[in-house]
Amino acid sequence: MYPIFLLVSSCFLFSVLAALIKFGSQFIHPIEQAFFRNLISILLLIPFVIQTKKIINKSSNIKLLVLRGIFGGITMILLFWSYSLIPLSQAMAVSFSTPLFIYLGAILFFKEKTSRLNNFIILLGFILTIIIIRPDLEIKFGVILALIAAITHAIAGLLVKKISKNESVITLMFSMVLLMTPIAGIPTMMVWSTPNIQQLYLLVIISVIATLGNFCWTKALSITKLTNLMSFDFSKLLFTTILGFIFFDEKIDLITIICGSGLILCSNIKFISVRRNEKNKTILPDN
Repeated sequence: MYPIFLLVSSCFLFSVLAALIKFGSQFIHPIEQAFFRNLISILLLIPFVIQTKKIINKSSNIKLLVLRGIFGGITMILLFWSYSLIPLSQAMAVSFSTPLFIYLGAILFFKEKTSRLNNFIILLGFILTIIIIRPDLEIKFGVILALIAAITHAIAGLLVKKISKNESVITLMFSMVLLMTPIAGIPTMMVWSTPNIQQLYLLVIISVIATLGNFCWTKALSITKLTNLMSFDFSKLLFTTILGFIFFDEKIDLITIICGSGLILCSNIKFISVRRNEKNKTILPDN
């Protein structure tokens, strides 16, 4: 239950984040937004780092932490950039390949056992999502950025699962933003535009939402099987559709309603399955 709540929460927060980045790209280059997202996140996480006291321990795998930070940072910059170049619906369409990559990676690299229900829901959810969004198959620069981001996001997720056995969520988050601040800062100098007070408020909101979303996503992946979670990642589409309807006057047609209902049904079936398994585990035999 708790991991599912965290993952769905991260989907909601990331959907809000995408809309804010799209809006903010009118005033601030997405690469500069990525720089401020990391810089402000450092300030947000410092109190938790101080409380943790020991951010790195003897069992820490520095190489994997750096790799996770690099792939997570690349994902961030590419996604921010793609949101400013193509419609959010297209960016979201490509991003839904990430659950498939993570799902397959969990089976290949972590030998996670799956089920026919898991396989069916993840495949059906992906198909319904593509039907709803009906992305333009024309290859554009923004589409390429979003596709690379989907792959690097999946790699980052698999790395999180690998190193979360020995690292805290705060360590995973702080190492990424600490590494990505100077990396994002270099290209930011070429597109720099000094933000005004209102734009700074927007950047702070973006960073807070991104940090909370990253926490929920990282924590969820670290405490349960990846194959149990990925079907719920499609809830991002529902949140994006609602936000687009409310704030961007995007129309919701019959296909969206039908396929969206199918996604909700898939999530409910999976949720009931998880709840049933949890109850079965808690039942003890009579003495």
